[in-house]
Amino acid sequence: MTTAARPTFEPARGGRGKGEGDLSALSKQYSSRDLPGHTKIKYRQPTQDAPEEVRARDFRRELEERERVAAREKTRERGPRGWHGRRNALSMTHCALNFTKNLWRNM
Repeated sequence: MTTAARPTFEPARGGRGKGEGDLSALSKQYSSRDLPGHTKIKYRQPTQDAPEEVRARDFRRELEERERVAAREKTRERGPRGWHGRRNALSMTHCALNFTKNLWRNM
């Protein structure tokens, strides 16, 4: 059996030696982590959705307007229906080859 499994008859006690009674008297240095932080509360500015401003807004109208703008931009990017954008030379060649192949197959 090891000695770690046995109880100590004389437990270690601090505070009896020179300078061990008051630990704050040992040093006047302190860590920056011991300093208080976040000591000020930030308040909302008038343009940061104060409760008075929120009550006066019509969120449904704003949302519908944003959705209309997004849908308009999406259709502008995609183009009109049935239009697949510009075709590059490779896709045009591929198209022509398929057309020719289908012509020979149907003869």
